[in-house]
Amino acid sequence: MKLLGARMEAGRLLEAGVLADMRGEESYDPLDRALAKLKETRSYMDDLYDQIGRMRKIEKAAVPLPEHNLALARILSNHPPVERVRLTQSRFANIAAAQGLAINYGSIGPNFDGLLQNLQTDLKILQVEHDQLIDAFTAILPTARKGGFATIMLSGRAALPEKIMHSADQMMVYDLFYNRACMTTIAADMQVYPKGFEWLPAAGWKEQKKQ
Repeated sequence: MKLLGARMEAGRLLEAGVLADMRGEESYDPLDRALAKLKETRSYMDDLYDQIGRMRKIEKAAVPLPEHNLALARILSNHPPVERVRLTQSRFANIAAAQGLAINYGSIGPNFDGLLQNLQTDLKILQVEHDQLIDAFTAILPTARKGGFATIMLSGRAALPEKIMHSADQMMVYDLFYNRACMTTIAADMQVYPKGFEWLPAAGWKEQKKQ
């Protein structure tokens, strides 16, 4: 996903800025670019949310393939709970509070639309969290012009460090959930193949029939 790449680049630039500040070097430029990447990440979240919404509309308007519905229902009903995004009581939040490891498990979804709805629900949480992260970063960024950014980051006197680490943690949770959702639908496709794939190029279709 583009948003994951942008978020990882934001983390790299943030680290570069903090290290530069610790060495007494100019840190504003990499930190300013890190903030820009966070805003880019947030924009990609909006795009993905809208794309999932379009998929839900297509799914509701289309005539379902019964065999595919059965295959997907079987896979989803047997799928164990997956880690879901959460603002509180997440892995990092509990570790930071010295409360041990806590993981928010939830259903992957009862059906295809339910799966897509869960992806939107968790993405909405990430959107809220990144809005808070961007606000916290914007508020502290001017400090980088006069030095001392690393000191504030490590001292715990600002909200930014925890928001950065928590958002990175939950982004990984969402990426895993997203990929698990994709794998379940692909598995259902493969179980009913070649049913429903009559639109494939004729050459490939003929090769499949020969086998």
